[in-house]
Amino acid sequence: MILTEDRYLESWGLSDRPTTEHVWDSFVILSLLEDHEMQGTYLEVPHGGDQCVRFKAAMEERNKRIILKGQPEAVRHVCDKCMRIFATDNGKFQKCQAIVADGISMGRPCCGVFRCTEPLLNNRHLFCATHDHLHNICHIVDCDEPVVVKEIVMLDGRVIHRRTKTCNLPLHQEMERLKFAKGKAAFTLKERYRDMQNAHPAPVDLAEENTDHNPEEGVEYFSINNNQVTLHTEKDPGTVRVADDTYEPCPSKAPTGNTLKPIKTLFNRRRTHNEQTLVRPCGVIYARATMYGAEAVSNFLVMVKNAFSVPGAQKPEHIFYDTNCDAKQQAMKDPWFDDVGMCVDVWRFLNKHKVTHRFCQENCNPAMYPELESEPGKWFFNTSVAEQTNAWLGGYQSMCREMLPAKFDFFLDEMIRLRNVETIARLATAGHHPRTL
Repeated sequence: MILTEDRYLESWGLSDRPTTEHVWDSFVILSLLEDHEMQGTYLEVPHGGDQCVRFKAAMEERNKRIILKGQPEAVRHVCDKCMRIFATDNGKFQKCQAIVADGISMGRPCCGVFRCTEPLLNNRHLFCATHDHLHNICHIVDCDEPVVVKEIVMLDGRVIHRRTKTCNLPLHQEMERLKFAKGKAAFTLKERYRDMQNAHPAPVDLAEENTDHNPEEGVEYFSINNNQVTLHTEKDPGTVRVADDTYEPCPSKAPTGNTLKPIKTLFNRRRTHNEQTLVRPCGVIYARATMYGAEAVSNFLVMVKNAFSVPGAQKPEHIFYDTNCDAKQQAMKDPWFDDVGMCVDVWRFLNKHKVTHRFCQENCNPAMYPELESEPGKWFFNTSVAEQTNAWLGGYQSMCREMLPAKFDFFLDEMIRLRNVETIARLATAGHHPRTL
């Protein structure tokens, strides 16, 4: 058609190349339409307003339903790989269902106030609407003084006011100077590297590895020694995926030693700590939740209890979790967990947990439960499935790392749903008889 010729596209300000916004809008609209078709309802969105917010309410509604009712394909799912029917010593038959839990560090921007779950209004903000006033307070932790507002005279004589991030204390101002000097230096080096690449193109793998640097990322803190301020940076566990076998000889000590007290700041955006997943041994992802402050076992227990309290859920007979030795001690105070076995998977139990940890050896050894063995020396359930699943989930980190909660949760929940559909289809093809209870 003549309307598709370049001269018409240019004159109308159009392009025949899809943008990121086009792809995202298509994904959201199709996912919402399919969701409402399954629910037997109609999708209703405002006719006006910015395109980026038209579907926000619909996404939030769907996100809430996933929390209250669970993943539709996963809640009632059973198959020969995730449920075992076994005979007890008295000749009766019982079922055994297991769930495997693991966390992956996929942080998204969140409010700088610890454990605040209110979403940011903009992904460049440091604080949510409730804590917005903290933008005017010194960004050094435990300092309550107001920030300094500087007057800057422009070349045309205009006077503008620029809000700094620290108060009038010289040491705090020096921390801010060091912080942004570091960011400027990183930007300069990045530009130099790009110039070098343009003159001498690097191999694709090398170029991708070295250009994906963001000076905002990382946990930063300062130390003061004889009125000299030093900036320290560590990897942020909420922004990068950390290998499970990462070894830290003494993670509680700062690199500066015990004599210098680390001073924390809020110059950078805080990110959520990790995404926790519950996966059936067959690979069907049962649930996902965001951990804001840390992957504390108390938060994990709340997640498990909530996930298996949705309509139609069957409480599992066994939960595999890498720190069940700690979780079990807290769970013993809650009758809900009385009939749930809480073991550590075989590999971690043999390689990560101390033989001198008496509680762990007495309560978290998989060998305590004969129903977990299909035959002597072989285990019925795949207890590494959560790690394998999180390796897949981590592939979306670069796509969703700047998303706010509504979009972040909607995207991950939809990708999980689609993966579950494919997983169940593969289970059927392989003869594992997927079905619903």
